[in-house]
Amino acid sequence: MKRCRICKSSGLKKVFSLGKQPLANQFLKDPIKVKEYPLDLYRCQHCTLLQLGYVVKKEEMYDEYFYVPSISKTNLQHFEDLAKKLIKQLGLKKGSLIVDIGGNDGSLLNEFKKRGMKVINIEPAKNIKVKKGIPVVRDYFTPKIAKTIVLVKGRAKLVTATNVFAHMDNLKEFLKGLDILLDKDGVFFAQFPDARNLLKENQFDTIYHEHLSYFTYEPLYHLFANTPFELWQITSDNIHGGSMQIWARRRPKLLENFIKNVTIIRRELHEYLKTERQKGRHIIGFGAAAKGTVLLNYCGLNNSIIDYIVDGTPYKQGKFIPGVNIPVISEEAFAAGLLGGKPPMIILILVWNFREEIITKVLKMYKQVGLKPIFVIPIPRVEIIK
Repeated sequence: MKRCRICKSSGLKKVFSLGKQPLANQFLKDPIKVKEYPLDLYRCQHCTLLQLGYVVKKEEMYDEYFYVPSISKTNLQHFEDLAKKLIKQLGLKKGSLIVDIGGNDGSLLNEFKKRGMKVINIEPAKNIKVKKGIPVVRDYFTPKIAKTIVLVKGRAKLVTATNVFAHMDNLKEFLKGLDILLDKDGVFFAQFPDARNLLKENQFDTIYHEHLSYFTYEPLYHLFANTPFELWQITSDNIHGGSMQIWARRRPKLLENFIKNVTIIRRELHEYLKTERQKGRHIIGFGAAAKGTVLLNYCGLNNSIIDYIVDGTPYKQGKFIPGVNIPVISEEAFAAGLLGGKPPMIILILVWNFREEIITKVLKMYKQVGLKPIFVIPIPRVEIIK
C-alpha cells in the first residue's frame, strides 16, 4: 500500500508488525511449505484508518474458502436476531429484495427468506455450498454485477455485508456498486470487528490478511463523505469479540430541496399578499428582525404591499426596512391605531420563531375591536391562519 485506501493520503506509518505469515484460512491437504506475506499494520496520519500495508490478491484468499458461519449455533442465533431487527427497524415488507455481499452459505439470507423476502447471495468462493433455495451469484461484487442484478431483479431494499466490508480493498468501487444496487429508500448494513475492542482487549489474533481495514468512527466518516450515502447510525454487537455495525442510506438532497422549497415560499407568499392587497386589504408585518429584512427583500414585498412593520425595539421604531422602505412603528402605536382607524386584516409574522407569543399578544389587542386578523407564517412553508 502506497496510499490510504480511504483518503488516499501517502502518510501511512507502520505501527505494528506480526512478521511474515501464511494466509490464515488457507488450509492444506498436505503439510507443505506455503507462501508467506507481510502482516504489518499501518495507521493513516490523515484519516486515522488502521490498515494492512500489504494486500494479497483476493482470488488467493476467497476463490476457495473454509470458514462457514453456520457451524456455530451462536452465529445462527445472531443471524436470526439480526434479520428480525433489520426487518423491524427498516419496516421491510414481504417481497423486498435483500442482497447479501459475501453471504457465504446463505445462513443470514435464509432468515430473511423464511420471513417472505426475496434474496440474492453474492459469494465468490466456489467450494462453499449455499443453502437450498438461496439464489447465488458466484462472483466478486462490482458495479457490473450490481447492474446485472438490477436488470434482472430490480433494486434492493437492503444490502448486507457481515464480516465482509473490512475485507474490501477498493472501498470507493464498492460504494459505486452499492449506488447502483440500492433502492432510493434502501439501506446498507455492514458488520465487522470493532477496532476499539481489538486495541482494548489485545485481540491481535484478529489481524490477518483478509482483514484489510480496522475501522473506528473517524475513517468511516471520511469514507462516506462526498458519496451518495450518509452514515445513518452506528451500533454495536458482542458477536466475534465485539463488532461495529454501520447503517448507511442515501444522503437526502437537502440543498436541492431547500432551493426548491424556498422558491415556492417566495412565489406563494408574494402572490397571496399581492392578491389580498389588490382586494383592498391592509397588510402589516410583525417583527423587524434581520430575518424579516432578508425575507421581505427576497420575496419582493415592499411598501406597495405592506403598510408598516410592528416591533418592540425602540432603536428600530421610526426607521425604515432597508431595500423595501417599509416604516417600523411601536407596539403602542399599533395598539392605539386599532381603536382609531381601520385595523389591518392580514399580519405577516416575520419573527416566526416567536409565532405563538405574537399570535397571543395580537389577538388580545384585536379583541378590543371585536375582530380576528388573518396571520401569515412564512417559514418553514407558507401557512395561513384564519
